Amino acid sequence: MVRVPVSVQPRTAYGPGRVVPAVSGVVTVGILPVFLVGGLGVQLQERLDFGPAVLGLGVAGFFAVAALCSRPMGWVAERIGTVTSLRVAATGSSLCLLGTALAPNWFWLLAVLWLAGLPNALGQPASNSLIARCVPLRHRATAFGIKQAAIPTATLLSGVAVPTVALTLGWRWAFAMAAFVGVCVVLLLPVRVRSEQPTGSGSTEGRGASPGRGVLLLIAAAAGLGSAAANSLGSFVTTTGVHVGFTQASAGMVLVVGSAVGLCMRLAVGVLADRRNPDPIVMITLMLVVGSAGFALMALSVPLVFPVGAVIGFGAGWAWPGLLNFAVAALYPDRVAGATSISQTGVYIGGSSGPLLFGVLASHAGLSAAWMAAGGVAVLGAVLLWLAGRSGATRRSG
Repeated sequence: MVRVPVSVQPRTAYGPGRVVPAVSGVVTVGILPVFLVGGLGVQLQERLDFGPAVLGLGVAGFFAVAALCSRPMGWVAERIGTVTSLRVAATGSSLCLLGTALAPNWFWLLAVLWLAGLPNALGQPASNSLIARCVPLRHRATAFGIKQAAIPTATLLSGVAVPTVALTLGWRWAFAMAAFVGVCVVLLLPVRVRSEQPTGSGSTEGRGASPGRGVLLLIAAAAGLGSAAANSLGSFVTTTGVHVGFTQASAGMVLVVGSAVGLCMRLAVGVLADRRNPDPIVMITLMLVVGSAGFALMALSVPLVFPVGAVIGFGAGWAWPGLLNFAVAALYPDRVAGATSISQTGVYIGGSSGPLLFGVLASHAGLSAAWMAAGGVAVLGAVLLWLAGRSGATRRSG
């Protein structure tokens, strides 16, 4: 069981009131390049003269670079420090956003978008480490939930950028404004942390040795499967909605509502974990199982059932990443950046390959079969996570 003892955390130079917004800003700016390219895809394709294949290649390349660099960037974050890593990550993402705003052709766009995966891979483990060091244990799961809620927030910002900026001032201004936001995030970051303590500082009583690398790899594999299943929601919910009889507008509204529910649930499960102190691995396992039921409902192609399935899919099947980081940080308190960089690698691989494989299956066997397969993948991820939890509990009790 991955139960986290309640303890008093030593005070640092900057408390949660500054650390959490800062790391959330870094995560948001880090993922904005790929989400803005997706949200402004129509304008980009018209102005830079490329097709959907190039757009898909750019998005997949971003996540592929992030997956390849996640573990090395975790090592870098441990060597140069969390605050320095976050500054470098936010600066790098801002430069990539500015580079995209200046893109003269799609070759340039593709290169900058792929390059943007690098600072994103650095910002994730560094932000996890800073939260684990600076946020009191009684609020830590909530902090991880807020940090991960920054990702669906970036999705919503990208959607808002289309009518408010891209269609009025032009798509280049949307990227330029996002780059300016990145500069503000760099200024928001704390200058230093007075006393960076190990994640488990304050009390290690009752905590055994950290689980071995095999448990962490099981968790990464489970995260990859869960991410592969859930990442298809953003790409195929509206398509499926139109397929089952919704208008484009109403199918888009299902996506908006589902995304909002997912964002709120990421915050809610963090608060619940702090207040009730459950086993986070068990919580994520149950969420994946419940999420798979949502995918199955979507596979029924029934108009009345489809939105229910979508909300369940977003609210359970894709609301666990913050809880996952919290669990890994609790399991590996002395190497949070390195451990979460490995689990994040699984998330990146699943996030890039899942929608691609979903689309291939949907084109050959239909959307219903693809959603059923997504549900099966989520269940398989839950099984692997359950095995990881059992293995970790056995090691600590041995």
